[in-house]
Amino acid sequence: MRALTLLLIIPLFISCGDDKAPGPKTFATADIYLVSSSDGETFEQGTWIGNAAFIYQDGVTSLKVSLAGLEPNSQHAMHLHQGTLENPGRHWNQNRLDRGFCNIRSLGEVWAKTFAGDIGNIDIDGEGNGTFALKTDLWALGTDDEKDVAGTVLFVHENFEDFANECDPGHGHQHGHTNAKIAGGTVVLDAQLLQ
Repeated sequence: MRALTLLLIIPLFISCGDDKAPGPKTFATADIYLVSSSDGETFEQGTWIGNAAFIYQDGVTSLKVSLAGLEPNSQHAMHLHQGTLENPGRHWNQNRLDRGFCNIRSLGEVWAKTFAGDIGNIDIDGEGNGTFALKTDLWALGTDDEKDVAGTVLFVHENFEDFANECDPGHGHQHGHTNAKIAGGTVVLDAQLLQ
């Protein structure tokens, strides 16, 4: 009986020894504000409409965006941009060329978006509220390398975007890609929450 008990207990210790404790978490937030522009290139910050929360742990970044006060029953593309909220630059894309991320895998799934900074579309309900969640290993926080999204600007655009169509090799890409920025916020590391 004692031998049988040991045979049952030993696998428990072995399996417990294989479990790796989760690594430290790094947190960042972006307060999202409506923006306005007279020239489409420089922007002024307006009313606060929500936030984005980022958590980075063990090579994976989780994002949750919560917005309120937008046009009811609408969809809006979101991207990470270089630059600042007032003077945004191009899409953040880890210095890759156009369409470089269409076939990259993130957590086992094809990213299927042109840039690493292409987040996706947020659905806004009949009350003007929306949430969006994403996990990816294409981003990092506080690592000071090409995956680090701290300091980028999360922009919400006026219209929905068909990210998959942009990755279609048959798509001509001869258009001027314009989708007005209507809101945004800078991704800031939260020093008080660093663990």
